[in-house]
Amino acid sequence: MNGVKFIRENGGLGRRLQGEDFISGLIIYGETATDKRLILSVDELDKAGITATTHPVLHYHASEFFRINEGAKLYVQSVAQSDGNYTEVKVMQNFAEGNIRQIAICDFKRAFNTLSNSVAKLNQIAMELGALNIPLSVLLSVKVQTSEMTALTNLHTLNAERVSVVLGQDKGGRGGYLAATHPSLSCIGAVLGAIAKAKVSESIAWVEKQNLVSTAYPKALTGGTEKARELDSIGFCDGSNLGNYTPQQLEAIHDKGYIFGMKHTGVAGTFLNDSFTATSLESDFAYLENNRTIDKAIRGINKVLIKKISGPAYIDPDTGLLEATGVAALEALCDDVLDQMVRDGEVSGFEVSINPNQQVLRTSKLEVIVRIVPVGTLRKIEVKIGLALSKN
Repeated sequence: MNGVKFIRENGGLGRRLQGEDFISGLIIYGETATDKRLILSVDELDKAGITATTHPVLHYHASEFFRINEGAKLYVQSVAQSDGNYTEVKVMQNFAEGNIRQIAICDFKRAFNTLSNSVAKLNQIAMELGALNIPLSVLLSVKVQTSEMTALTNLHTLNAERVSVVLGQDKGGRGGYLAATHPSLSCIGAVLGAIAKAKVSESIAWVEKQNLVSTAYPKALTGGTEKARELDSIGFCDGSNLGNYTPQQLEAIHDKGYIFGMKHTGVAGTFLNDSFTATSLESDFAYLENNRTIDKAIRGINKVLIKKISGPAYIDPDTGLLEATGVAALEALCDDVLDQMVRDGEVSGFEVSINPNQQVLRTSKLEVIVRIVPVGTLRKIEVKIGLALSKN
Protein backbone atom coordinates (compact mmCIF):
# COMPACT_ATOMS: atom_id res chain seq x y z
CA MET A 1 0.00 0.00 0.00
CA ASN A 2 0.99 3.62 -0.48
CA GLY A 3 2.51 5.39 2.50
CA VAL A 4 5.67 6.50 4.20
CA LYS A 5 8.20 3.85 5.13
CA PHE A 6 10.78 4.34 7.86
CA ILE A 7 14.00 2.33 8.01
CA ARG A 8 15.82 2.45 11.32
CA GLU A 9 19.58 2.69 10.74
CA ASN A 10 22.20 1.71 13.28
CA GLY A 11 25.74 2.91 13.92
CA GLY A 12 25.24 6.66 13.56
CA LEU A 13 26.31 7.36 17.12
CA GLY A 14 29.63 5.61 16.55
CA ARG A 15 29.53 3.84 19.90
CA ARG A 16 32.56 1.67 20.59
CA LEU A 17 33.08 -1.36 22.77
CA GLN A 18 35.18 -1.05 25.92
CA GLY A 19 38.59 -2.68 26.15
CA GLU A 20 40.92 -3.98 23.45
CA ASP A 21 40.29 -7.73 23.28
CA PHE A 22 38.12 -7.26 20.18
CA ILE A 23 40.78 -5.52 18.05
CA SER A 24 41.20 -7.78 15.02
CA GLY A 25 42.87 -8.06 11.64
CA LEU A 26 41.73 -9.49 8.30
CA ILE A 27 43.90 -10.17 5.26
CA ILE A 28 42.46 -11.54 2.02
CA TYR A 29 44.85 -13.15 -0.46
CA GLY A 30 43.83 -13.50 -4.10
CA GLU A 31 41.84 -10.30 -4.55
CA THR A 32 42.62 -6.84 -5.93
CA ALA A 33 45.22 -5.29 -3.65
CA THR A 34 44.19 -2.62 -1.17
CA ASP A 35 46.44 -1.14 1.46
CA LYS A 36 46.02 -1.86 5.14
CA ARG A 37 43.68 0.41 7.09
CA LEU A 38 41.52 0.53 10.19
CA ILE A 39 37.78 0.06 9.69
CA LEU A 40 35.31 0.85 12.47
CA SER A 41 32.04 -0.04 10.73
CA VAL A 42 30.64 -1.57 7.56
CA ASP A 43 29.78 1.90 6.26
CA GLU A 44 33.48 2.80 6.18
CA LEU A 45 34.23 0.03 3.68
CA ASP A 46 32.63 1.74 0.69
CA LYS A 47 34.13 5.08 1.70
CA ALA A 48 37.56 3.42 1.64
CA GLY A 49 36.95 2.06 -1.86
CA ILE A 50 36.32 -1.47 -0.61
CA THR A 51 33.01 -2.32 -2.23
CA ALA A 52 31.04 -5.50 -2.80
CA THR A 53 32.00 -5.19 -6.47
CA THR A 54 35.69 -4.28 -6.30
CA HIS A 55 36.58 -6.48 -3.32
CA PRO A 56 33.73 -8.99 -2.90
CA VAL A 57 35.53 -11.38 -0.52
CA LEU A 58 37.07 -8.68 1.68
CA HIS A 59 33.79 -6.76 1.81
CA TYR A 60 31.90 -9.93 2.71
CA HIS A 61 34.17 -11.05 5.52
CA ALA A 62 34.45 -7.56 6.99
CA SER A 63 30.65 -7.30 6.86
CA GLU A 64 30.36 -10.65 8.61
CA PHE A 65 32.81 -9.56 11.28
CA PHE A 66 30.74 -6.49 12.11
CA ARG A 67 27.47 -8.44 11.84
CA ILE A 68 28.67 -10.69 14.64
CA ASN A 69 30.36 -8.00 16.74
CA GLU A 70 29.24 -4.49 15.89
CA GLY A 71 31.36 -1.78 17.49
CA ALA A 72 34.66 -3.67 17.26
CA LYS A 73 37.79 -2.53 15.43
CA LEU A 74 39.07 -4.27 12.32
CA TYR A 75 42.29 -3.74 10.38
CA VAL A 76 41.86 -4.91 6.78
CA GLN A 77 44.03 -5.52 3.73
CA SER A 78 43.87 -7.47 0.50
CA VAL A 79 46.85 -8.88 -1.39
CA ALA A 80 46.60 -9.75 -5.07
CA GLN A 81 48.63 -12.95 -4.86
CA SER A 82 49.81 -15.08 -1.97
CA ASP A 83 53.47 -16.08 -1.80
CA GLY A 84 52.88 -18.27 1.23
CA ASN A 85 55.20 -16.26 3.47
CA TYR A 86 52.49 -14.11 5.10
CA THR A 87 54.88 -11.29 5.98
CA GLU A 88 51.85 -9.01 5.75
CA VAL A 89 50.79 -10.31 9.17
CA LYS A 90 53.89 -8.84 10.80
CA VAL A 91 53.50 -5.58 8.92
CA MET A 92 49.83 -5.25 9.85
CA GLN A 93 50.55 -5.90 13.53
CA ASN A 94 53.25 -3.23 13.39
CA PHE A 95 50.84 -0.86 11.60
CA ALA A 96 48.33 -1.47 14.40
CA GLU A 97 51.04 -0.69 16.97
CA GLY A 98 50.83 -4.25 18.29
CA ASN A 99 47.17 -3.97 19.25
CA ILE A 100 45.72 -6.77 17.10
CA ARG A 101 44.61 -9.70 19.27
CA GLN A 102 43.39 -12.05 16.53
CA ILE A 103 43.83 -12.05 12.77
CA ALA A 104 42.08 -13.96 9.97
CA ILE A 105 43.96 -15.05 6.86
CA CYS A 106 41.66 -15.95 3.97
CA ASP A 107 43.95 -17.50 1.35
CA PHE A 108 41.08 -18.88 -0.70
CA LYS A 109 43.12 -19.68 -3.83
CA ARG A 110 45.93 -21.55 -2.07
CA ALA A 111 45.79 -25.31 -2.59
CA PHE A 112 44.87 -27.49 0.36
CA ASN A 113 48.00 -29.62 -0.02
CA THR A 114 50.02 -26.62 1.21
CA LEU A 115 47.98 -26.36 4.43
CA SER A 116 50.58 -27.82 6.78
CA ASN A 117 53.27 -25.47 5.46
CA SER A 118 50.95 -22.47 5.72
CA VAL A 119 49.98 -23.36 9.27
CA ALA A 120 53.63 -23.79 10.26
CA LYS A 121 54.61 -20.46 8.69
CA LEU A 122 51.81 -18.56 10.38
CA ASN A 123 52.56 -20.20 13.71
CA GLN A 124 56.20 -19.17 13.40
CA ILE A 125 55.13 -15.58 12.73
CA ALA A 126 52.75 -15.64 15.68
CA MET A 127 55.48 -17.02 17.94
CA GLU A 128 57.84 -14.25 16.84
CA LEU A 129 55.21 -11.62 17.61
CA GLY A 130 54.55 -13.29 20.95
CA ALA A 131 58.24 -13.01 21.80
CA LEU A 132 57.85 -9.25 21.31
CA ASN A 133 54.95 -9.22 23.79
CA ILE A 134 52.42 -8.43 21.05
CA PRO A 135 50.82 -11.89 20.76
CA LEU A 136 47.89 -12.77 18.54
CA SER A 137 45.83 -15.78 17.50
CA VAL A 138 45.63 -16.67 13.81
CA LEU A 139 42.72 -18.04 11.78
CA LEU A 140 43.42 -19.57 8.36
CA SER A 141 41.25 -20.78 5.49
CA VAL A 142 42.44 -22.16 2.15
CA LYS A 143 40.98 -23.70 -0.99
CA VAL A 144 39.41 -27.12 -0.51
CA GLN A 145 38.26 -29.53 -3.21
CA THR A 146 35.48 -32.06 -2.64
CA SER A 147 37.91 -34.93 -3.16
CA GLU A 148 40.04 -33.60 -0.29
CA MET A 149 37.25 -33.70 2.28
CA THR A 150 37.81 -37.41 2.85
CA ALA A 151 41.55 -36.98 3.37
CA LEU A 152 41.78 -33.92 5.61
CA THR A 153 45.02 -33.31 7.48
CA ASN A 154 44.70 -34.14 11.18
CA LEU A 155 45.50 -30.75 12.70
CA HIS A 156 46.13 -32.31 16.11
CA THR A 157 49.31 -33.85 14.70
CA LEU A 158 50.74 -30.40 13.98
CA ASN A 159 52.63 -28.25 16.44
CA ALA A 160 50.97 -24.90 15.78
CA GLU A 161 49.22 -23.80 18.95
CA ARG A 162 48.62 -20.25 17.73
CA VAL A 163 46.82 -21.18 14.49
CA SER A 164 43.25 -22.41 13.90
CA VAL A 165 41.84 -23.59 10.57
CA VAL A 166 38.33 -22.65 9.42
CA LEU A 167 36.62 -25.15 7.13
CA GLY A 168 33.00 -23.96 7.33
CA GLN A 169 31.13 -21.83 4.81
CA ASP A 170 27.69 -20.34 4.26
CA LYS A 171 25.43 -22.15 1.79
CA GLY A 172 22.16 -20.27 1.47
CA GLY A 173 23.03 -16.61 1.99
CA ARG A 174 25.49 -14.09 0.64
CA GLY A 175 28.43 -16.42 1.24
CA GLY A 176 26.79 -19.15 -0.80
CA TYR A 177 26.07 -16.65 -3.56
CA LEU A 178 29.69 -15.47 -3.67
CA ALA A 179 31.05 -19.02 -3.55
CA ALA A 180 29.77 -19.61 -7.08
CA THR A 181 32.48 -17.26 -8.37
CA HIS A 182 34.84 -17.28 -5.38
CA PRO A 183 34.92 -20.89 -4.15
CA SER A 184 36.33 -21.73 -0.72
CA LEU A 185 35.87 -18.22 0.64
CA SER A 186 34.85 -19.85 3.99
CA CYS A 187 33.07 -18.20 6.94
CA ILE A 188 36.28 -16.87 8.46
CA GLY A 189 34.89 -13.35 8.89
CA ALA A 190 32.07 -14.60 11.10
CA VAL A 191 34.46 -16.77 13.12
CA LEU A 192 36.75 -13.77 13.62
CA GLY A 193 33.74 -11.76 14.80
CA ALA A 194 32.83 -14.52 17.24
CA ILE A 195 36.33 -14.46 18.71
CA ALA A 196 36.23 -10.69 19.03
CA LYS A 197 32.82 -10.94 20.72
CA ALA A 198 33.86 -13.56 23.27
CA LYS A 199 35.68 -12.90 26.51
CA VAL A 200 39.22 -14.22 26.31
CA SER A 201 38.18 -17.09 28.58
CA GLU A 202 35.11 -18.07 26.55
CA SER A 203 34.82 -20.69 23.85
CA ILE A 204 33.49 -19.39 20.54
CA ALA A 205 31.31 -22.51 20.48
CA TRP A 206 29.26 -21.39 23.52
CA VAL A 207 25.73 -22.16 22.37
CA GLU A 208 24.00 -19.73 24.74
CA LYS A 209 26.02 -16.76 23.51
CA GLN A 210 27.34 -17.44 20.01
CA ASN A 211 24.43 -17.95 17.61
CA LEU A 212 25.85 -16.97 14.20
CA VAL A 213 22.44 -16.43 12.58
CA SER A 214 20.83 -12.99 12.72
CA THR A 215 19.84 -11.35 9.43
CA ALA A 216 19.91 -11.75 5.66
CA TYR A 217 21.84 -9.42 3.38
CA PRO A 218 20.00 -7.03 1.01
CA LYS A 219 19.20 -8.36 -2.46
CA ALA A 220 21.58 -5.79 -3.93
CA LEU A 221 24.46 -7.85 -2.52
CA THR A 222 23.16 -11.21 -3.73
CA GLY A 223 22.48 -10.64 -7.42
CA GLY A 224 18.99 -9.26 -6.94
CA THR A 225 17.73 -12.49 -5.40
CA GLU A 226 16.50 -12.76 -1.84
CA LYS A 227 18.66 -15.22 0.09
CA ALA A 228 18.43 -16.98 3.43
CA ARG A 229 19.72 -15.48 6.64
CA GLU A 230 23.49 -15.66 6.65
CA LEU A 231 24.90 -18.95 7.98
CA ASP A 232 21.44 -20.38 8.58
CA SER A 233 22.22 -22.87 5.82
CA ILE A 234 25.78 -24.12 6.23
CA GLY A 235 28.38 -26.32 4.66
CA PHE A 236 32.08 -26.56 3.96
CA CYS A 237 34.68 -24.77 1.84
CA ASP A 238 34.45 -27.37 -0.92
CA GLY A 239 30.84 -26.31 -1.50
CA SER A 240 29.25 -29.35 0.12
CA ASN A 241 26.22 -29.03 2.37
CA LEU A 242 26.34 -29.97 6.05
CA GLY A 243 23.12 -31.93 5.59
CA ASN A 244 24.79 -34.31 3.15
CA TYR A 245 27.09 -35.73 5.82
CA THR A 246 26.35 -38.43 8.35
CA PRO A 247 26.85 -37.64 12.05
CA GLN A 248 29.86 -39.97 11.99
CA GLN A 249 31.45 -38.09 9.09
CA LEU A 250 30.95 -34.75 10.84
CA GLU A 251 32.44 -36.18 14.01
CA ALA A 252 35.48 -37.31 12.02
CA ILE A 253 36.01 -33.79 10.66
CA HIS A 254 35.55 -32.38 14.15
CA ASP A 255 38.07 -34.85 15.57
CA LYS A 256 40.69 -33.56 13.12
CA GLY A 257 40.53 -30.10 14.67
CA TYR A 258 38.75 -27.94 12.08
CA ILE A 259 36.32 -25.13 12.88
CA PHE A 260 32.95 -25.09 11.11
CA GLY A 261 29.29 -24.31 11.67
CA MET A 262 26.88 -26.88 13.08
CA LYS A 263 23.33 -27.30 14.32
CA HIS A 264 22.10 -28.36 17.77
CA THR A 265 18.81 -30.24 18.02
CA GLY A 266 16.18 -28.20 19.82
CA VAL A 267 18.00 -24.87 19.46
CA ALA A 268 17.43 -22.58 16.47
CA GLY A 269 20.50 -21.13 14.82
CA THR A 270 24.02 -22.07 13.79
CA PHE A 271 26.94 -22.50 16.15
CA LEU A 272 30.63 -23.28 15.86
CA ASN A 273 31.70 -26.83 16.63
CA ASP A 274 34.67 -25.87 18.84
CA SER A 275 37.65 -23.56 19.26
CA PHE A 276 40.52 -25.85 18.28
CA THR A 277 44.07 -24.80 17.55
CA ALA A 278 46.33 -26.86 15.28
CA THR A 279 48.13 -28.76 17.99
CA SER A 280 47.81 -31.80 20.24
CA LEU A 281 44.73 -31.97 22.45
CA GLU A 282 47.12 -32.63 25.34
CA SER A 283 48.65 -29.17 24.94
CA ASP A 284 47.78 -26.42 27.41
CA PHE A 285 47.02 -24.30 24.35
CA ALA A 286 44.79 -26.72 22.43
CA TYR A 287 41.95 -24.17 22.33
CA LEU A 288 41.69 -20.52 21.36
CA GLU A 289 40.47 -19.43 24.79
CA ASN A 290 43.61 -20.86 26.41
CA ASN A 291 45.81 -18.76 24.15
CA ARG A 292 43.72 -15.62 24.47
CA THR A 293 43.64 -15.84 28.26
CA ILE A 294 47.38 -16.13 28.71
CA ASP A 295 48.04 -13.58 25.96
CA LYS A 296 45.89 -11.04 27.79
CA ALA A 297 47.75 -11.75 31.02
CA ILE A 298 51.08 -11.33 29.22
CA ARG A 299 50.05 -8.00 27.73
CA GLY A 300 48.75 -6.72 31.05
CA ILE A 301 51.76 -7.80 33.10
CA ASN A 302 54.15 -6.49 30.47
CA LYS A 303 52.42 -3.11 30.59
CA VAL A 304 53.10 -2.68 34.32
CA LEU A 305 56.55 -4.29 34.45
CA ILE A 306 58.02 -2.59 31.38
CA LYS A 307 58.02 0.69 33.29
CA LYS A 308 60.42 -0.86 35.80
CA ILE A 309 63.05 -1.79 33.20
CA SER A 310 66.39 -0.07 34.00
CA GLY A 311 64.89 1.14 37.28
CA PRO A 312 66.53 0.66 40.68
CA ALA A 313 66.35 -2.61 42.59
CA TYR A 314 67.08 -1.94 46.25
CA ILE A 315 69.22 -4.47 48.06
CA ASP A 316 69.27 -5.49 51.69
CA PRO A 317 72.85 -4.54 52.68
CA ASP A 318 73.03 -7.33 55.24
CA THR A 319 72.17 -10.14 52.82
CA GLY A 320 72.97 -8.74 49.37
CA LEU A 321 69.54 -9.86 48.25
CA LEU A 322 66.40 -7.98 47.24
CA GLU A 323 64.62 -5.90 49.84
CA ALA A 324 61.29 -7.46 50.86
CA THR A 325 59.39 -4.23 50.23
CA GLY A 326 60.62 -4.06 46.64
CA VAL A 327 59.62 -7.65 46.01
CA ALA A 328 56.16 -7.08 47.46
CA ALA A 329 55.68 -3.96 45.33
CA LEU A 330 56.47 -5.80 42.11
CA GLU A 331 54.22 -8.71 43.05
CA ALA A 332 51.42 -6.25 43.76
CA LEU A 333 51.72 -4.75 40.27
CA CYS A 334 51.18 -8.17 38.70
CA ASP A 335 48.45 -8.98 41.21
CA ASP A 336 46.47 -5.91 40.14
CA VAL A 337 46.43 -7.04 36.52
CA LEU A 338 45.30 -10.57 37.32
CA ASP A 339 42.85 -9.47 40.02
CA GLN A 340 41.01 -7.53 37.32
CA MET A 341 40.89 -10.63 35.13
CA VAL A 342 39.41 -12.58 38.05
CA ARG A 343 36.76 -9.90 38.57
CA ASP A 344 35.96 -9.98 34.86
CA GLY A 345 35.52 -13.76 34.95
CA GLU A 346 38.50 -14.35 32.66
CA VAL A 347 40.60 -16.49 35.03
CA SER A 348 39.64 -18.60 38.04
CA GLY A 349 42.65 -17.66 40.13
CA PHE A 350 46.38 -17.01 40.07
CA GLU A 351 49.60 -16.80 42.04
CA VAL A 352 52.47 -14.37 41.52
CA SER A 353 55.76 -15.05 43.27
CA ILE A 354 59.22 -13.50 43.23
CA ASN A 355 62.02 -15.34 44.98
CA PRO A 356 63.87 -12.69 47.02
CA ASN A 357 67.03 -14.83 46.99
CA GLN A 358 68.06 -13.59 43.55
CA GLN A 359 71.49 -12.07 42.88
CA VAL A 360 70.27 -9.00 41.00
CA LEU A 361 73.55 -7.16 41.65
CA ARG A 362 75.37 -9.91 39.79
CA THR A 363 72.93 -10.61 36.93
CA SER A 364 70.70 -7.49 36.66
CA LYS A 365 67.92 -9.99 36.00
CA LEU A 366 64.75 -10.65 37.97
CA GLU A 367 62.60 -13.76 37.59
CA VAL A 368 58.87 -13.49 38.23
CA ILE A 369 56.76 -16.67 38.33
CA VAL A 370 53.07 -16.42 37.44
CA ARG A 371 50.66 -19.35 37.67
CA ILE A 372 47.16 -18.93 36.27
CA VAL A 373 44.16 -21.17 36.87
CA PRO A 374 42.00 -20.78 33.74
CA VAL A 375 38.23 -20.88 33.37
CA GLY A 376 37.01 -24.29 32.23
CA THR A 377 34.74 -25.04 29.26
CA LEU A 378 31.81 -27.50 29.32
CA ARG A 379 32.42 -29.32 26.06
CA LYS A 380 30.35 -32.35 26.98
CA ILE A 381 27.61 -32.90 29.55
CA GLU A 382 26.77 -36.49 30.39
CA VAL A 383 23.34 -37.12 31.88
CA LYS A 384 22.44 -40.52 33.28
CA ILE A 385 18.69 -40.98 32.97
CA GLY A 386 16.37 -43.92 33.35
CA LEU A 387 13.06 -45.18 34.72
CA ALA A 388 12.62 -46.23 38.34
CA LEU A 389 9.93 -47.67 40.62
CA SER A 390 10.19 -44.59 42.83
CA LYS A 391 12.23 -41.42 43.02
CA ASN A 392 14.09 -42.79 46.03
